Amino acid sequence: MPKTKVTVEHSAQMVALREVGESIPSIVKKFPMYSRATIYRHCCKKVGQLSRVNKSTRNAGRPPKLSTRDKRKILRSIPQLRNLEGSFSSRRVATHAGITNVSNRTVRRCLNNAGYGFYQSRKKGLMNEKDREVRVKFCKKIKQLKCIDFWKKYISMYIDGVGFEFKTKPLDQAKAPMAREWRKKSEGLKITMKGKKEGSKNINFIVGISYRKGVVLCQQYEGAINGEKFTKIIKEAMPLAIQNSNAPQSKRILQDGCPRQNSKKALRAFDEIGLSVFKIPARSPDLNPIENFFHTIKKRLRLQAIEENIEAETIEEFARRTKALMLDCNADDIDKIVDSMGKRVDCILESGGYRSKY
Repeated sequence: MPKTKVTVEHSAQMVALREVGESIPSIVKKFPMYSRATIYRHCCKKVGQLSRVNKSTRNAGRPPKLSTRDKRKILRSIPQLRNLEGSFSSRRVATHAGITNVSNRTVRRCLNNAGYGFYQSRKKGLMNEKDREVRVKFCKKIKQLKCIDFWKKYISMYIDGVGFEFKTKPLDQAKAPMAREWRKKSEGLKITMKGKKEGSKNINFIVGISYRKGVVLCQQYEGAINGEKFTKIIKEAMPLAIQNSNAPQSKRILQDGCPRQNSKKALRAFDEIGLSVFKIPARSPDLNPIENFFHTIKKRLRLQAIEENIEAETIEEFARRTKALMLDCNADDIDKIVDSMGKRVDCILESGGYRSKY
């Protein structure tokens, strides 16, 4: 039935008929040009109320399932669960807040409206303004060198420490989704998943890569790294690694600002073997190509577990598998990463110090 606007006269007649006891079906027969719902709506008006019915007040929707107090409980549970558990689901938030009479979708909608999202866990924190200023200053110095092949000819080796988390069932873990967490977009600096989880076992390496040479250093160590362990690796393994690098004559390594790798003992050991350290700014993984190399190896470990159907392995087998993957990595893959360093510097300068897409 096409929509027809109810006139004031017809509306008054409907109200009057209803007031004298006329039934709705009989009133519908007298006004066939209108729908039954329209007639019923106008019959519900009081005598003298001839204005149009306000649909917004008539159909305001269902009342909210969460009260203001319930919403406050849910939002208060976020920081409490971070301190207690670290990672948690929206169902866990509702349970901790004592909200049991609503669906999980209602809880998620409440979190979304407050600015929270279920984002993938960050491995590095967001940068502050001071970090960006330091990054811009660093990149400007690189540009002032006016050396196109600086990253290839004047950096003998890119080094860093890395830990690969051991899983007793690698196939199941390879198929599992990546870690996620409830946080706001602006909370990346405070809420990160970097570091060793409680109760897990890591296989730790000090790794060095070089342009056109691939992996020239792959030294495993036990436990957490400290100045003494790193100094021992410097004295025992780095002289040979530098000789096997693409630029042994420059004797310059690039690393981040890790306190253990830049301790007094470590710097003294570098001086003893004639190496100079080229340190990048804090929170700048995009300025160290080896970070991309580590990311590639971790992806290949997951893929290998699926392709070879590795349902179980010992920690020794995992260590051998990881080391073999790093040593067998094609030098061309590492060269592509190092070749992008010039573009990375340009991207950082163009963005004012923000992290690049690399």
